[in-house]
Amino acid sequence: MNRKFFASLTLVLLFVCLVLLVFKIFCSISDAKTDKIYKQGFEFYKKADYQNAYFNFKKISFLSPYYGPALYRQATCAWVLKDYKTASGKYAKFAKLYKNTGVAPEAIWKLALMELELGGASNTKRAKKHLQKLVEKYPESDFAKAASYKLGVLYYNSGDVSRAKNYFIEYIEYAPLGRYALDCINLLQNYDDKALSFKDKIYIANALYENGYYQRSLNILAGVPFEKTWLLLMKNYDKLTDIEGFSSVVLKGAGLNLKHSAYSEKEILDALALYIKKSNLPQKQAAYNLAYAAKGKEFYPLALFLYSKYVDYESSIKNYEKIYKDYPNSIVAPDALWFVFWHNYKNNNYDEALKLSKAFTNVYLDYNVQPKIMFWTAKIHIKMKHKKMARSILHNITYNFPNSYYAYRANTILKASKSAFKTDKNLKIKDRFSLDDFSFESANKEYRLLNKFITLGDYDVIQNFKINNVFLNSWLAARSGRYSYSVLLARDEINKNPKEVSFSTQKYKLAYPLYYKDYINKYAERYGVSPYLMLSLMREESFFNNEAVSSTGAMGLMQLMPATAKTMDYNLYDAKKLYEPEYNISLGIKYFAHLMEIFNGNEALCVLAYNSGPGSVKNWLSKLSESNSGTKDFDEFVENIPYSETANYIKKVYASYWVYTNIYGK
Repeated sequence: MNRKFFASLTLVLLFVCLVLLVFKIFCSISDAKTDKIYKQGFEFYKKADYQNAYFNFKKISFLSPYYGPALYRQATCAWVLKDYKTASGKYAKFAKLYKNTGVAPEAIWKLALMELELGGASNTKRAKKHLQKLVEKYPESDFAKAASYKLGVLYYNSGDVSRAKNYFIEYIEYAPLGRYALDCINLLQNYDDKALSFKDKIYIANALYENGYYQRSLNILAGVPFEKTWLLLMKNYDKLTDIEGFSSVVLKGAGLNLKHSAYSEKEILDALALYIKKSNLPQKQAAYNLAYAAKGKEFYPLALFLYSKYVDYESSIKNYEKIYKDYPNSIVAPDALWFVFWHNYKNNNYDEALKLSKAFTNVYLDYNVQPKIMFWTAKIHIKMKHKKMARSILHNITYNFPNSYYAYRANTILKASKSAFKTDKNLKIKDRFSLDDFSFESANKEYRLLNKFITLGDYDVIQNFKINNVFLNSWLAARSGRYSYSVLLARDEINKNPKEVSFSTQKYKLAYPLYYKDYINKYAERYGVSPYLMLSLMREESFFNNEAVSSTGAMGLMQLMPATAKTMDYNLYDAKKLYEPEYNISLGIKYFAHLMEIFNGNEALCVLAYNSGPGSVKNWLSKLSESNSGTKDFDEFVENIPYSETANYIKKVYASYWVYTNIYGK
């Protein structure tokens, strides 16, 4: 009996396996067919043939993995065709099936709009219900913000002006540049002054500022406590080019003593620096005025740090010592400690420099300063013949700050390279980057649906997912041609914890893409320079924005000044031609090759000259050779460059070169 039972069970299992195999084969065939149907429907959709598009999407079964995208597209087609009954049913179904995805808010938003367009008390009531659902369930979505405006209008028109005000304020708080911001402001100006709190007025004034209504913004702020508004007041006066008003506000603000300031130190530091730059006074006098006004107040270390740039060297070192000792939690303290460390290094006070290095690493985790101090600490140990300690620190840099300039330099020292700043001219940029290769894996239903849209090539819908994933948003920006935004998003996210992201991941490819590689390879070979160095230089110059224009007038991908470009091509009569990618790249690389002739093939000096001009570099070299403390250590030369922008520039370019060659060059 047992034998018969097991034999029967075996036959049943074999039958089930056969059925599953047949079903799997059928599904594969079905998926292939469905894929074709969807893509055909999408082609109709792109041609605005919504009727045929709808019928293609409707053919896709609810058992298909493509049902979600198809349902969404059916609803959209019906919406465009103003078949609101069909659209309403499809959107409602989609919002229910995919309620936890970023696309659901759009479906609910359109349900509300359809009800409002149909009009009538019952439809308006349903519209309010949909809008309220957006605000309460999807508060972070753009559609929730738009819903706040619509609800505000509905309540305003019905006489509930107090409730309406709250919705208008909510909208301009989160979307001061939103399409409804000015409508909200115009309605809010109908309110009695007493009905608006200080906080309300600040939101209104900020929205006016963002939309270019600077005087109206100032008018709204009249009567609001100064300590709550001084940065906004400053920005308005600046835009109005009212230097007197601007200066008065900044100096008064510098003297505030707010223990729980609503402003970040970075905002305040930028404001104080702007005053020094834009006041009608000599910069040293302006900086002194700030330090005097802020003395004994909360912002004093910031003002003192800025003032220290304009005093004699010995006084500046004393000021920096005071900052990191008395104000160790200030955002300028790490830089202040670095300046004192570097002062001791240059004067061969190695024991004191090592004490400062130890103090820094025990207190600060500053991404910009820490690897720099670690690198020079390792250099001290090399000088003191502590090779084991030096190597340990250098390895530490490459592990904890893998994408930094100092990781690049640490690696060359560890490998005992004799040509630390010399790149490989023969290393071509290989075709190892494609936006189609990216995927976002997760068990989350939202990601599964998103990947279906990606597979189908339907990228328009993906924009509405609004998934809180920086790398996904970077990828979306790249797909839509917003290269600079894409690179900066990925870069900043990696820099939050660089040692946790491997060079081999797709994330790094978003931060360090290979745009325009064919042009770079072509002209780098023609002019005999390193393709990867040119790619790195382009990345740091423009972040691949071919229409970039600097404050000094440099244009295009490689940020060429029109006058410089003219020396490379005498036939250049229209500077706008520099926005053309291939033309800009060809001239940028040609100019770099020209610099290579001037500096006898020294690439590092050419990188410096590309940023600051060959005259400046020659001047620095001349002063170095005349100095009694002259050094052949190029690292010291870089740190001693008098312009921080140029010193940082060469570090950024070689850091990019280091990362690029780690990602693609192996």
